[in-house]
Amino acid sequence: MELRICSKRQSVLAATGHCLVLGGAGSGKTTLALLKAMSRIDGLAPGQKILFLSFSRAAVSRVADAAKGQIPTDKEQALTIQTFHSFFWQILQGHGYLLGSPRRLSILLAHDEKAMCNGISREDSGWANWEEQRRRMFYEDGQVCFDLFAPLTAELLRRAKRIRDRVASRHPLILVDEAQDTSDDQWECVRLLAEKSQVICLADPNQMIYDFLPGVGPGRITEIRRALNPHEIDLEDENNRSPGTEIAAFARDVLAGSVRNVSYKGMSRQRFGPSADSRDKAIRSSIGILRRILGDTESHPKSIALLASYGIGVAVISSALQRERPISHQVLYDEAFALLSSRAAVFLLEPKELSTHAEDVATLLELVGAAFRAKGKKGALERAAKCTGYTARCRTGEMPKVKIVKAASDLVASARDRSLTGDPRKDWTLVKLDLRQLGDKAFREMASYLDYLVAFARGHRISENLSALWIEHGAYPGARAALDAALAQDQLLSAQEELHGIHVMNMHKCKGKQFDGVVLYRQQYHSPFVWRDESAPYAKSRRLLHMAITRARSHVLILDEASSKCPIIAQYNP
Repeated sequence: MELRICSKRQSVLAATGHCLVLGGAGSGKTTLALLKAMSRIDGLAPGQKILFLSFSRAAVSRVADAAKGQIPTDKEQALTIQTFHSFFWQILQGHGYLLGSPRRLSILLAHDEKAMCNGISREDSGWANWEEQRRRMFYEDGQVCFDLFAPLTAELLRRAKRIRDRVASRHPLILVDEAQDTSDDQWECVRLLAEKSQVICLADPNQMIYDFLPGVGPGRITEIRRALNPHEIDLEDENNRSPGTEIAAFARDVLAGSVRNVSYKGMSRQRFGPSADSRDKAIRSSIGILRRILGDTESHPKSIALLASYGIGVAVISSALQRERPISHQVLYDEAFALLSSRAAVFLLEPKELSTHAEDVATLLELVGAAFRAKGKKGALERAAKCTGYTARCRTGEMPKVKIVKAASDLVASARDRSLTGDPRKDWTLVKLDLRQLGDKAFREMASYLDYLVAFARGHRISENLSALWIEHGAYPGARAALDAALAQDQLLSAQEELHGIHVMNMHKCKGKQFDGVVLYRQQYHSPFVWRDESAPYAKSRRLLHMAITRARSHVLILDEASSKCPIIAQYNP
């Protein structure tokens, strides 16, 4: 993207100290940061690299794509683009033992942590005990939970000046994306490295949507100013993402509470009736409407997103798209239950022997119990406890005569006799059909959550890892380990995330992404624009909706329930 280098941008390029760049979505913050990186590359010493930190794989992918237009191919290796998690994990892997842990560390994936702690959250009374337990797992077993990456790295950098200086020396320039959303521990790591490295913080105070997380709050930008005394510029409301439209103007009006009763270029609204059929028809037809507006060709639109407020809204959209003639789409939905259900599914891909039937039934019930424990709700925990009891009895040679054990036995027998194709996607579908047809209510529920992993939407690595097993063995031995490795890589690596096609996700998940067209689905109960009964003037809800609107490059279609009104956009009636 061609960007005019005005005097305030030039001042950042020329700065030798820390900088704070403020600006809205599409204002050119990322492009300016990459130009800054380009200005420093030739002066790097051997072994040095410029570091660009962001939160999500989607944001990393967006930055990597933008870098192709700014950084010459022969200099790309001098720029490292990583998520915070990936960066912190590298430091912990190399030096975590200095905190007193074993030298060999392993990641406790988030869905496994959910199962181990019975799905409790920070607000629950048992969280303090779990916090102590997971600290103990780090020091005694070398197991690290994802949200301990930042606090452990901050502790390491505080205590080990030599390590801190070594990391800063390797990265003389650190670019921090979405700096307003850094937690206390993430910011502490950046602040400590800023003693030796030049830090450029990119921030948009209007897109602070994660202030419900521990340590994330509106005071971060003030803290950046206090700690770094940075050179500061504000790119204000410049719009390089959706030029020629009024999408950004509508988003700003939503934020300010001044939405007008007029048409905005690049915005439209479609209403649907109260019945489920009317709703589903509107969801399905929204794809065609956007394609007609955007000019449906082989190359455009490349990407469309359908966004809902809550997970249940995501499920409604996905279900509508799978009715009658299914519309291919990917769902970004990483709930622990879905991922633990996938572990049960890949277990049924692993080779089975008649002689180990009872043990295989016990293992499957064990996996079912882990999935339901992760939910943390009373009924799910009761089901998990029953599965644990049945597992123990199966392993003593007694097969309880209850429905879920009979279903597990039938599934294992079917897996043992199944002829697999060697195509992980086709074989995955066969297992999913078995779970629906042979399983009881618990297995059918797990099968429905496997739909969230449509065509392995979590990433191609799952399919690749399973394919590698097949190529080597003609079967899928160790499929669970292959799945876990793929999920860990998917969380950590700064690889390109594919955003072509149709994507369905909640609004929080769309941060850092860009799409040609966006459908905003509003329904009073499972996808309201007013967040969790927030009271007027709905500041948090407005920030979230503002962020979701600005994901679009060309058009936003609001799919709106006609029988209820949204106070945020009540005046908008094009």
